[in-house]
Amino acid sequence: MADEARRRHLLRAPSGYGKSVAMAQFWANRRQGGAYVAWTSAKECDYNPRLLAERIHAQIVAAYRATGNDPPPLPGAVPQTLHALAAWLQELIDQTKSIILLCFDDIGFHPDLTDEIEDFMLTAPADVEIVAATTAGIGFARIAARRQLREVGTDALAFSLVEANAVARGEPGILISEPDIHLLWKRTLGWAEPLCLLLQAASTNHATAGRLVVDRVTGRDSDLDRYFRSAILASLPSDVREFCIRASILGVISADYFNHVFNRGDGAYFIEKLSAERMLLTPQDRTQLCYEFHPLLREFLEHRFAVELHGLKSELFARAAQWQRASGHSRESISLYLRAGDLDAAAEVASTSMIDIALRQGEVDQIQLWRRSFSEAVSDPTIIVGSAWAQIFSHDQKQAAALLTELRALSAGLSDETARRRTKWWCDLVAAIGEATADNLAESRRQCELWIKLNGDADLVSRGAILTCLCFIAASERRFDDLEKLSIEASAVNIVADHRYALGWLHSAIIYSDISRGNMQGAAERLRCARNDNIAQINATPFSANLLEILELELRYETNQLDGIASRVDNILDFVRQHGVVDFLFSAFRTAAAIANREGDRRVASELLWEARLIAVKCTFPRLDVLARLALAYLLVLDDPNEASAILPAQSEPVFQTSHGPCLRAMRSLAEARIAARRGKHHLSGRLASATLDHARRSQSSRLEISALLCLAGANAATERLTVAEQRVADAIEIAERKGCYRTLLDERQYLEFLGPSSIPLLDLLPGDQDFGSHRIKLNDYPAFTSKEIKNDILTRKELAILHKIKDGLSNREIALKYRISEDTVKWHVHNIFSKFGVKNRVQAILLADSMKLFNN
Repeated sequence: MADEARRRHLLRAPSGYGKSVAMAQFWANRRQGGAYVAWTSAKECDYNPRLLAERIHAQIVAAYRATGNDPPPLPGAVPQTLHALAAWLQELIDQTKSIILLCFDDIGFHPDLTDEIEDFMLTAPADVEIVAATTAGIGFARIAARRQLREVGTDALAFSLVEANAVARGEPGILISEPDIHLLWKRTLGWAEPLCLLLQAASTNHATAGRLVVDRVTGRDSDLDRYFRSAILASLPSDVREFCIRASILGVISADYFNHVFNRGDGAYFIEKLSAERMLLTPQDRTQLCYEFHPLLREFLEHRFAVELHGLKSELFARAAQWQRASGHSRESISLYLRAGDLDAAAEVASTSMIDIALRQGEVDQIQLWRRSFSEAVSDPTIIVGSAWAQIFSHDQKQAAALLTELRALSAGLSDETARRRTKWWCDLVAAIGEATADNLAESRRQCELWIKLNGDADLVSRGAILTCLCFIAASERRFDDLEKLSIEASAVNIVADHRYALGWLHSAIIYSDISRGNMQGAAERLRCARNDNIAQINATPFSANLLEILELELRYETNQLDGIASRVDNILDFVRQHGVVDFLFSAFRTAAAIANREGDRRVASELLWEARLIAVKCTFPRLDVLARLALAYLLVLDDPNEASAILPAQSEPVFQTSHGPCLRAMRSLAEARIAARRGKHHLSGRLASATLDHARRSQSSRLEISALLCLAGANAATERLTVAEQRVADAIEIAERKGCYRTLLDERQYLEFLGPSSIPLLDLLPGDQDFGSHRIKLNDYPAFTSKEIKNDILTRKELAILHKIKDGLSNREIALKYRISEDTVKWHVHNIFSKFGVKNRVQAILLADSMKLFNN
């Protein structure tokens, strides 16, 4: 059964995802490996199974005769059915023990043909490998139920960011920056053909005002417009085409929703055709009640709607808003009323739902999009509260303060005492939590505790927000016992209140506390729990999902699970630039800098930390500035200890007198210890490292303890206390193993290497990248990158050449210079080599290749 499962493959995706290309790669590799191969297109055979059988038979016969052999004869001249072809293949394999691959391309939505091909898959010899490609969302259910089919879907066929970079670098004439490649990849979600068109359009050599694509599909985007017209719309019947254009304005589509807005009764029919026959509509979940277009296709269809049906737009948006409002979807209703130009109706819905949308759902970005429309003409207290709430999570404390001042003035004029009191507690709540997002944690804690004392009868959503803020402050200040007690109450209140946004922050605070203590095992487990929390609904709450992405980036780096990690950095940095609080801002920029430094690009690492300093100045985050300067000192000491010393913050700075002071002073002592070691002052380095070690142990900071132990070991070795130094290294390794702080240990090598001969015995004790930590902690929700679900068995000529250079000890950068290609392209080839070999590192790849005698040629 397991062998058959590997020999029946189905590529299922809409047009443009490179199914034929993936099949061609599979075909070429099998042929290169000595298999007899046949390829046929169902479309070219007019979807006739007899013609399919004839063409496959003819290709296999020709392949046999080309080798000087004659295949067994059939009773007739050619097989008349796929069933007869299966019988002939069985006889052929029985006689010759041949390796055979058959490819069925362009199957599409033809149920009778699909059933015959599925019957053929079930009856053909297990040794015959079969690959089929279809754009239909249904079919092949029987073989899938028997677990004999390996299905490769849209997600697996879509280009990864690494592949998008490789395509851009590999095509002649395409000159485009990596940030632009990343932008276009995000827009297309890896949809191959549109992505390639956009890369061409954004190329420096080809860009014009009408072809440079950066935001939305419009009539000026001639390449995309032509592609979608010819590849999508032209292939659709006129009634289906009309449905697509109309339904595009709805976003998430259901039959009832479409029927209401357009006063029709055929929504279910068209949804079925587009999802089952074309895969142009994708179900949101397993209930298959709601569907959506690919975002890029929807942009194009909305543009067609604006061109063809512009006069109906406001009326239809208003009807859509009414349906969403009646369905209890306030957020969607507000957006649609604003698009319809009905500000009064939008404000009416917002006045009863804004607190829920802001506090409980955490739709910060959505409220920011509404803010300008509301701020000009609306003075409803709940709308103002929601707007202020969005500002405190968007680095705009001044605007939030102005809105709260306006709201307090409005509340003074309210005649209803209950309304006045409720407005006051909202104002006090936003102000208290705003102090936390502004990193005034002591003041925020004071205001939060006062709020609880004065507003004991407040609603659970507000109380949950305040308690969660106190949990975040406790995590930031490393008051872990207080966090444990507070989190119990906060969790209970938030669960009862169904407070998704607060639960997301609560999960994040607890995971952050584990990471800051160096408890990576605990953080990984809590991360899994957070993602599986049905009440928090992390994936349905974008802000919360981004918070976990920040923490997961640091966790994956620290636990040495680096596959695909760099592709996440840009999205995470984009988020924290707009919304990050100090602790998460520093986590994101420090991890991004560590990744760049590990890849040998110390300049980029330094630039990232300087950017963090600029954000600190812009947002008045003095603690972030101190943290960034300390990280810069750690980085600069490798090249110039004097420059590192110059950038160190003075201990007289006010932030050292806050609750974070002890931790910051310990981090500063570690920087001074490294600087002293680089200057040859090893006794001083030892004293400073000892001070750091004492603090790390008192504060339960495993990563700081590992760094201090290794710095102290270097000082001990340099002062001829090798036995003590070796014990320090052993202690550091034990902590790293127990807690999962692998990268901290591995990255410390660079500091020891600068100490000269005295550190060589210590370096010999430390494990290397290739044999330490990469799979000790599993993050199942964040799978390692694989370029395609189908893993080819044979290396291409380029991959084989790169494998030879790996054996010669060249780095990725050296290989890139040798072959005059980008380093990203080298990484892509190396990853493909690892994927095909089923290995995890260079050593394993070289050993396996040597055992296969690949280096003999």
